[in-house]
Amino acid sequence: MRIQVQARRLALTKSLKAYVKRRLNFALNSRYDNIERVTVTLTDVNGPKGGEDKHCQVLVKLNGQKEVVISEQQADMYAAIDSAASRTSQTVTRRIERLQHKATRLKAAFHKMKLQKKMPRDIYEEYENEYGYYQHG
Repeated sequence: MRIQVQARRLALTKSLKAYVKRRLNFALNSRYDNIERVTVTLTDVNGPKGGEDKHCQVLVKLNGQKEVVISEQQADMYAAIDSAASRTSQTVTRRIERLQHKATRLKAAFHKMKLQKKMPRDIYEEYENEYGYYQHG
């Protein structure tokens, strides 16, 4: 799993980048094999004016599925990162579990169809006539 961190209108420090990577690794560690890449975009919407303007967007590319996009806006950047990581973990887990459940249901349906296609052999007794064709008795 690759984690890419980007910043817009904000100074991306080493400590902030390390915090994002550590927090997302912890949040998505259980689904590591299903995730192709993670892109985190940190933005300061209002600049130095203040207010609830720290924006964190997490984009997760899952193997063979649509992307998961989570956006969170808070007054503190670290709070926005924590909230976005938590929501991302829940969403990715739910999406993967749905697919696994769907695969299980499809497998059971195909297995049921196979069982229904088999008919008892005595209903359709076949014998060969004098011309070599099979006829039903």
